[in-house]
Amino acid sequence: MKIYLSFTIAASKMFFRRKSSIFWSLFFPVVTMLVLGNAGFIGYSAPDVGLYNNSGPGEANKISDFKSSKSITIREYLSLDEALIALEKGTLSAVITLDTNSEIKVTTREGDIAEKEVVENFVFRMMNQEINSVSNVKSDIAEMNYQGYKGFIVPGIAAMAIMQNGIFSVVFTLLSYKNQGVLKRLKAAPISPSHFIVGHLISRVSIIVLQTFILLLMGVFVLNVSIGQGSILAWINILFLSFLGGILFLAIGLAISSLAPNEDSAPALANLVTFPMLFLSGVFFPIDFLPKIISYISNLLPLTHLAQGIRLSALYGNSPLMTMPQIAITFAWLALSFFICAISFKWE
Repeated sequence: MKIYLSFTIAASKMFFRRKSSIFWSLFFPVVTMLVLGNAGFIGYSAPDVGLYNNSGPGEANKISDFKSSKSITIREYLSLDEALIALEKGTLSAVITLDTNSEIKVTTREGDIAEKEVVENFVFRMMNQEINSVSNVKSDIAEMNYQGYKGFIVPGIAAMAIMQNGIFSVVFTLLSYKNQGVLKRLKAAPISPSHFIVGHLISRVSIIVLQTFILLLMGVFVLNVSIGQGSILAWINILFLSFLGGILFLAIGLAISSLAPNEDSAPALANLVTFPMLFLSGVFFPIDFLPKIISYISNLLPLTHLAQGIRLSALYGNSPLMTMPQIAITFAWLALSFFICAISFKWE
């Protein structure tokens, strides 16, 4: 235990002595989060609108007219709950419900005044083409916890920082150790590989968990994002996911440094792994906006499920039980990464 503790302390000191480590692990994610959170991205644009038909097959012509619109994008849903979840997540700007007795209800979020007017005008126009009447159109404001793009970006940046800190810190540290002959000397020392690896894992994971909470607290006090919704279980789940994600991406970093044939190829290989996940894992925008075939690929990436798990707990107060699918997939990736590390790690 004393050896593990010594390695943990030594690795932590080496991390904080490198200014570049502090910059990429904390300063860069904080600046990115604050810039994107205050930039007003995903503001008003032509809205994506959900359509739920609760009136039976008799409204097929009306549905066809709605879906033929070029001014807004109509996505048909088989379940009203599914459409409302998409509205709460920000994937949709409104939900149109075709109810019985030819009644139409337009559901929007509180504060989305521009989107509400655009969708209502669209419905009025579509109905005027058929019956020249708008008396059966009703409006509804959904009660939901939607915090806009700021609420979306904060957990995404936290997940991105976990990935970058986990992968790049290990890759560059091991390359430095190999070039300086440190690993060869450690191999000759009276310690086992587990002392070295576990000591570094404890140090890096502790830094990653601390980094996650700093980013979330910056979101709370600077961007006014509500985190955890008052649920202690949600905060515990965020702690657990950041811990689990930290181990996962540290393992991936170890695998990359072991599989890279030389020093020059390791950063390129690390970027090849991380770059697609930055834009396909729902960090900066929902993966629902991606084409269907791309979203299938996104759902295979480990960062997708880590970001989803942190976001569900941070914005909606979900407990570990409610994010079990994301936790299970992260564990599966963790097992695969450790297997690759076990068969590829070299001291030279």
